[in-house]
Amino acid sequence: GEIPSPLDPPSGCHFHPRCPHATRRCREEAPALREIAPGRLSACHLNDST
Repeated sequence: GEIPSPLDPPSGCHFHPRCPHATRRCREEAPALREIAPGRLSACHLNDST
């Protein structure tokens, strides 16, 4: 997929246009950065289901 413009990023998660697993939530809501394991951070709604 194409790299989004840093001057005009897409709504929601900035990676949703090129993510094959993107959902409606990804297009509408930016994910918060959170720790998913010691020393590992993620900003992805898909990690909410694990």
